[in-house]
Amino acid sequence: MFDGSLIGNIISVLYYLLFQICGCFMMNRILAKERFSAVFRMLMGSISGTLALQWCPVLFALVFGFNIASHIAGLCLWAAFCFGAWRLAGAPKAQGGRPYADRKEWIRFIKENPCIILMSLVFIYFTYCLLSHTIPIHWDGSMHTGQSTYGDMNLHLSFITSIANQSNFPPDYPILPGTRLSYPFLCDSISSNLYIWGSSLRFAYIFPMLVALCQVMGGFYCLIKYWFGRSITAMIAWVMFFIDGGLGFVYYTNAENISKIFTEFYYTPTSRGDLNFRWAQIITDMLIPQRSTLFGWAILFPLLAFFLYAVRNRSRLCFAIAGVIAGALPMIHTHSFLGFGLVCTMWLIFDCREMCGGKERKAYGLLAALPLGLAFFSILQLAEWRDESTSKNGFVILGIGVALLFVYIMVCLFRVIRSKQLVRLLSTWGLFLAIIILLAFPQLVTWTFGQAGSEGFVRGHFNWQNTGDQYIWFYIKNIGVTFIFFLIGYFFAGKKNLRIASPLLLIYFIAELISFQPLEYDNNKLFFVAFIFICGISADFITKLFLKRWNIVCKALAASALIFFGVISALLSLGREWVSDYELYSASSVEACRFIEKNVPADSVILTATNHNNAVAALTGRSVFCSSPTFLWTHGLDYLGREEKLPSMYSDPVSNYDLFKTYNVGYIYVSGNETGSYTVNFEGIAQIADCIYNDGSVLIFKVK
Repeated sequence: MFDGSLIGNIISVLYYLLFQICGCFMMNRILAKERFSAVFRMLMGSISGTLALQWCPVLFALVFGFNIASHIAGLCLWAAFCFGAWRLAGAPKAQGGRPYADRKEWIRFIKENPCIILMSLVFIYFTYCLLSHTIPIHWDGSMHTGQSTYGDMNLHLSFITSIANQSNFPPDYPILPGTRLSYPFLCDSISSNLYIWGSSLRFAYIFPMLVALCQVMGGFYCLIKYWFGRSITAMIAWVMFFIDGGLGFVYYTNAENISKIFTEFYYTPTSRGDLNFRWAQIITDMLIPQRSTLFGWAILFPLLAFFLYAVRNRSRLCFAIAGVIAGALPMIHTHSFLGFGLVCTMWLIFDCREMCGGKERKAYGLLAALPLGLAFFSILQLAEWRDESTSKNGFVILGIGVALLFVYIMVCLFRVIRSKQLVRLLSTWGLFLAIIILLAFPQLVTWTFGQAGSEGFVRGHFNWQNTGDQYIWFYIKNIGVTFIFFLIGYFFAGKKNLRIASPLLLIYFIAELISFQPLEYDNNKLFFVAFIFICGISADFITKLFLKRWNIVCKALAASALIFFGVISALLSLGREWVSDYELYSASSVEACRFIEKNVPADSVILTATNHNNAVAALTGRSVFCSSPTFLWTHGLDYLGREEKLPSMYSDPVSNYDLFKTYNVGYIYVSGNETGSYTVNFEGIAQIADCIYNDGSVLIFKVK
């Protein structure tokens, strides 16, 4: 039942925390001999617990179904694994610190990292938005949501409830029954893991996201802190990334325009398609509504910090652990897995060069790559304006670039072999790659490749979402001062920092030429991986600039201007999300869904309209005949045949009775959405079905 109970909420939290506790104890033990702080080891333990919660019950669900028994078995498996790893790890004494973070270390960590205050404010904001946006029940019995969650949350709720209620595994799309769910469903099954214990749907949705946000924010901060070694640099980069906003505020010059930000639907400075502002605000447009991105980044960001340590120290243990974590990513967030692979490609190249030794040289190639890349894409844009075939040739351009990169990698590997460093390479990178292939390849074959190979998925597409601005100006206006300082700071970054940041060049090259989903906008999930390194380089340059000796008054004025122009657009967008409120499901729909949960079998297929805010699919977990094209198209699914049959099934159910049997449709749902979208023949429906529910607004029929 989506209302849940207090006991169910408590049991689900205890179940969740057991995974977290086991993960923290294990990671604290096995990483004790590495040079990590106890706080970071706890973060790695937390994400290992999250991964285990997403994967361990699934392993048993594939055989026994998604039920309580599979969840108990999954917990036992994780506890046994952690205990075994804990025993094999040896003495827990850490180098240079305590094995576990005690009170004094936490206090010292907070004092040394003032960004924790900003993180706390964002956490409070995030919590409020989730509480106010995640189907709160209003006084009239309806359920509401906010601006950013008005669309995507419906889809995620349908996955959560269908996985938990239908119990079949692997799951099908509840919005297109009979089609295997290829979307990275582990970002939603983690809530199904709580929901199945009797928690409310609202609680199961919110609680794991709050933990994931802490993992995202902490992972990003640790990455930049370890990269540059300065807390102030990490804090500046953190603000640039999470409070990101371009120059859109300049278009709001009067009170009327500003007031529209807080009343119109997506009229914010960071999301104005009519003005070509496409760069999303991280918190409001990515982390709150897009669960796959949130849970993907919760793994990716700490993993990047962890893997950077592994590469710098060539730790075989860390390479192996990173391989396991990365191998679990595809069905959590495929874009994060792809982004991490591109990061590893560039880091591998420079690690091979370092293994070979040789004379140290300045990074002339990397320094030249940025201006040459910007010039290349600017020229391509001019060609695109004259001839639209450039986008279609994206695969060709990319193919040439990838071929050249592959040749260069082969040259690097040959040099490694010649310098007799092959064993060293295989014991680190080779082990890492073998583990990833072993874990990730079955996921990709079972779920990802089939959907990615469908029409409209992976295809050539140049210039992402830019619809008219000059190439470089597009990113300046969308990213703002962060991009401006990056363009300058890149040439002052130093060789080591450029090598670490080099993946951004490869990611931009690929993401600008290829679209990986039917909706080109979704490539931003790759761009944001590159954005991590942009923020790092930009923050490092700003730190160096302000550490120089110059007039204190000028510094204060410059800092004030930088903060204002850097965050004002984001703050306006955050403010809009705070006050947004829309009815998602009417009171009559909510009551009808309560009836369905009690009286309709969980594996039933129900005929409904294709509105995106389909209460039946979201709240009951029952499958609907055909859902919103908005969701189905972006997932590359073939839904047109069903969509075409829908109107006639409502208008002439008697003549189309065979369709009900062919598609196993057992129930017909009629509300204002259905009568407003189709001609509903109630007399015809009465001939093939019995009315089992009627409250005056919603009718439910059971097909004979």
